[in-house]
Amino acid sequence: MKRLILTLIIVLFSFASQAQLIMIDSETGAYRYTDVVTIEGVSQSQIKERAAKWLHAYYNSTDPISTDSTSVQQKNSFKFDWKFIKKNIPLELFFDVTIKTKDNRYKYDFSNFQVGKKVNDNIDASDLKAYIGRFPSKYQIHIEEPIDAEITKAIESLTYFINNKKLKVDEDDW
Repeated sequence: MKRLILTLIIVLFSFASQAQLIMIDSETGAYRYTDVVTIEGVSQSQIKERAAKWLHAYYNSTDPISTDSTSVQQKNSFKFDWKFIKKNIPLELFFDVTIKTKDNRYKYDFSNFQVGKKVNDNIDASDLKAYIGRFPSKYQIHIEEPIDAEITKAIESLTYFINNKKLKVDEDDW
């Protein structure tokens, strides 16, 4: 009986250690964070205006915000260090943020994740999923953790901004 329990614990631990953090689109298999958020009493134009202001305030992107009658979109990036074995490797992640709006709701979509560099205002990057797939699975989690944390933080900030018309100020927890 003890052997059975020990075997089950080992099997469950091995599955847990192979966990995927970054959201995967069930239809395409691509990395993607998307959801529809309801906000009562706010018109489509107000949500669109707030979304554009949030993109401008949250990201320091040199790419312009593109808009149409129902959405705003921008190419963004953030830099982070990936700890590979004992070495920190600086990476820059590029991704698209699209916010579609309707009365009383909006849909955010963080997609088209790429890793690379910006050279002469041109992005030289490869698909994030292909990049991560080149490494053993035990090291992949160390790339996924900062990406998931940053995108989750951005989504929380977007939701707060749409509701309160201002950026959420994190308390200094020193």
